[in-house]
Amino acid sequence: MPRMKNPTWPKAFAFIGLTIMGLALAYYSTTIATAGVGGFVFGTDRSGDVLSVGSAFVMVGVAMAAVFGFLALTQIRALGRRA
Repeated sequence: MPRMKNPTWPKAFAFIGLTIMGLALAYYSTTIATAGVGGFVFGTDRSGDVLSVGSAFVMVGVAMAAVFGFLALTQIRALGRRA
């Protein structure tokens, strides 16, 4: 990927934005998982699908935040070395 070799501030800010989106996804997925626990307890979701989906989205959100956070930091680090 030759475009990643040229660090710019817009790329760094884009990665920071995607990191925040990943954290927001992980945060709001806890609501889905909590609703899944409630549905399982009250018998409206007998198979526990909502809990599984909420847990999967928490993992995806955390992974997304980690990857894009790392990419943002590498961009900022390269910009600092260039200056």
